[in-house]
Amino acid sequence: MPKFSSRWMAIGFAGAVLAGVTAVARSGELADAARMELAQNGPQLPDAEPPLGEFRRGPNGQIELIDPTKEQGSGKRLCDAGTICVGPGQAYATLATAIEAARNGDTIDVIAGTYHETAAIRASNVTVRGIAGRPHIDCSGMRIASDEACLVLAGNNIALDSLEISGAEIPAQLGANGACIRNGPNRNFTIHDVICHGSQNGILSDGGEIVIENSEFYDNGWTGSTHNVYFGGDCIKVTVRGSIFRDARVGHESKSRCRSTDISDSTFRGTSGSRDLDIPDGGDTIVYRSTLLMTQGAQTDEIIGFAAESCRVPGDMLLKDDRIINQRARAIIHNFDKCDGHPIILEDVTLEGPPLVEQGYILKR
Repeated sequence: MPKFSSRWMAIGFAGAVLAGVTAVARSGELADAARMELAQNGPQLPDAEPPLGEFRRGPNGQIELIDPTKEQGSGKRLCDAGTICVGPGQAYATLATAIEAARNGDTIDVIAGTYHETAAIRASNVTVRGIAGRPHIDCSGMRIASDEACLVLAGNNIALDSLEISGAEIPAQLGANGACIRNGPNRNFTIHDVICHGSQNGILSDGGEIVIENSEFYDNGWTGSTHNVYFGGDCIKVTVRGSIFRDARVGHESKSRCRSTDISDSTFRGTSGSRDLDIPDGGDTIVYRSTLLMTQGAQTDEIIGFAAESCRVPGDMLLKDDRIINQRARAIIHNFDKCDGHPIILEDVTLEGPPLVEQGYILKR
């Protein structure tokens, strides 16, 4: 029987091990390829259907789906047909229970009164509107929804109409940035005829497309990092029409990081806070037929700051047919020129009070 040296035996053993490892690796690659092919070409599961809602046992003993728009309370129904009705004696006594029952596309009618509560709206295409007056959602003294806001708009394309919202506050260890209204990441929403006050932030948004109409924000912005309204995240566009932003405590009246900011027929009044308008990252900005007022009590000389932090989205800022009321000895419109070659354009702007100081690239037409 032939004899082999220990050296040759070791080499043979190592070769066998290497071959085994190679085979295992190759089998793993084939398995990965098979899984990839199955993922690309195999049958796909359908998208999940939205939840149907709550169920209960009906008078006949059968299980039935609850339609919140058809629920009746103990009193005469005061809401429109086909809506979820909230108020004393109505189908839902609290806004939170109505929101919990809401499905995609529902309208929630809230009868005027004070509702000491907070909630997160998770369904999409939902409208919450006040009727028979303006209901007040007061979340003061409460742990607010998700530690974020009186009303958290977690669903997409939510509309709020004819509401008053106040009292949002969270402690410093959670950010000290509670808001009347806050959206989920990149969720679109619309605000119409809403009054928001007495909160650390008025609106604190995280991306999406936003429309604000005929609304008012005051006594928000309690620190230098909170504001009457703050449009942050990857905001695509904010459109503001016919609204008032006034009397922020410390922060800005309006701060927008949106790619596009379009403001018309609105008023900004700084009495103790910072800038009337802060557009820190540039972006296409139009302020049309609006009034900007700065008083002696404001904490800065700057009425407007443009591209102070970056030029994330290059664009010009146009002020057209606006009125600026300067009650300070020195007031500044400041283009920080982070967006090289993009000016602040003043077109048919009227000034009341001492002349403005213009800093950076500013054009007049």
